[in-house]
Amino acid sequence: MMEIIAGILKQKILWIGLAVVVLFASVLTIALLGSTINAELKGAPMALVLQDEGVALQSGVELNLGQKIADSVMTSTGSQDNATFKWTILTDKNEAMDAMNDQKYYGALIIPKDFSKKVMSVTSANQTPGEVEVYINNGMSQTVANILTQVMAKMETGINDQLRTQLAAQLASATKQTPEIGQSPSEQTSQTASAQAAAMQAQRQMMQNLQQNTLVSFTIDKVNVIPDHSANGNAPVSVTMLAWMTGLISSILLFFVIKKVEPTKKTEKALTIGIQIVCAIAFCFIASLVILIVGNGLLKMTVPNSFEFCLYFTLISFSFFLMQSMLVNGLGAQGIVLVMLVFFFWAANDFSAL
Repeated sequence: MMEIIAGILKQKILWIGLAVVVLFASVLTIALLGSTINAELKGAPMALVLQDEGVALQSGVELNLGQKIADSVMTSTGSQDNATFKWTILTDKNEAMDAMNDQKYYGALIIPKDFSKKVMSVTSANQTPGEVEVYINNGMSQTVANILTQVMAKMETGINDQLRTQLAAQLASATKQTPEIGQSPSEQTSQTASAQAAAMQAQRQMMQNLQQNTLVSFTIDKVNVIPDHSANGNAPVSVTMLAWMTGLISSILLFFVIKKVEPTKKTEKALTIGIQIVCAIAFCFIASLVILIVGNGLLKMTVPNSFEFCLYFTLISFSFFLMQSMLVNGLGAQGIVLVMLVFFFWAANDFSAL
């Protein structure tokens, strides 16, 4: 009994296998979980279109609340190396929209021309919130789009709180210095008690409006919206994986088929290569039809153009076939192992990114 155990433990293949298991387990853990465990959004490019023209107060002071918000956003989230967002200031809305279509920005904040004017209407009876247009590039990343939706809600609350604090301080200062705007100290001394009470009541009403009303309202719209039945935008990745697998299976199957023929002459070898290519194209095209029928017909996957789908799938999977056949035909069985490893790690990396 002990001799059998000792004989097994002395075999190098046992310990080599254990080392391979440890290596594979470590690498796959990093590949599959490394990018998802404690994942954080860092340096996501965002556009901020500042068009606010500001407003002139009765005291003659020019106030641009849009610029204050832009400065606050840039300072708090855009100037650090590990910041969540990397902001770019623009002046044209169309430029931001075109850039999002080109996948340059995950989203854009548009501060319109009358932003300050609307925010400062809090001191009047007809108060209108300052509107900030938020565009989220849904097609660039579904995951980032979901994060942005939550972040924008928090940012809206934070901006309202910040502006309330600043405007309350300005109103309090105005109350102490000039109970009625435009009056000199000598005129203030001649005010009647009723006029002073009315002025103080107006100030209290403005403070109440400031605390109760919404100063800034975010309007969130999504652009490049991902269509329904597309695996939350991950269908292209899944289809690309199927294309790789089609090329992989085709290269391995045709390798064994040609190996049984064992061509010796140059003409025979050339003929077998041509047969491989023709068969591979046929396999890839048939696979595209099957995926189209099952995916679009049975699973209702969104496919804008069936012909282009089959064409591009055939070309991509055939390209994978050529790359993998080069390794398999050149290295033999070792090439099959290498191709399988490349495919496995590539698939693991794609799944971790979903």
